[in-house]
Amino acid sequence: MRRLTRNSFTEKYLRFTEETNALDYLERAGEFIRRALTDPKAWKWVVLSLHGALYGFAIVACKTSNPSSIVKTTKKGHERLITLDEALEMCKDANWMGTLYGGIPLNVSARQADSIRRLKETLRNNFEHYIPSLWLIELHGMPQIAIDILDVIRFLAIETFRYQHLNQSQERKIRSIIFQSKKLLTKSALHLESLEMNRSNGSEQTF
Repeated sequence: MRRLTRNSFTEKYLRFTEETNALDYLERAGEFIRRALTDPKAWKWVVLSLHGALYGFAIVACKTSNPSSIVKTTKKGHERLITLDEALEMCKDANWMGTLYGGIPLNVSARQADSIRRLKETLRNNFEHYIPSLWLIELHGMPQIAIDILDVIRFLAIETFRYQHLNQSQERKIRSIIFQSKKLLTKSALHLESLEMNRSNGSEQTF
């Protein structure tokens, strides 16, 4: 058996930037959205990957050329990345976003804000820190939550600009994933049934 030495193989590395990390989450979200149409358990991974994509592209949108702009120092002197909520607040700040040409502030609707809250607090946090229990998740509201999050991601990734380093191929991929995912979600039985229920009940969203 041949013994491998450092000189007998070429080292291989997995390379990420903040942009490619966020895009990877978005790609996984697109894959799991397609899978969720026939496998309800895939919604868990839709939630986790959409949260990662939203967080990642919020960081990409609000950062400056100085990494310290998105890092805070704790009282004990440890550095931490700003939270999703902190990143989104920076993205909403017209003064902050306007420091560069093309840096348009994020403006979320009431429904989008509610979808972000549900994604983060009701779903993602409980999946990440699962307390032993029986947890029943009513699925009819999931497509609309995903659609709202995808719209926010599209704005952060494509429509505003600060220090994003995305090439044309990556931008086309983002547009395509979001378009195809929203198309699947809007035509899904869950979404159509939810719209019908909302019309009957006179409400906007079922979850």
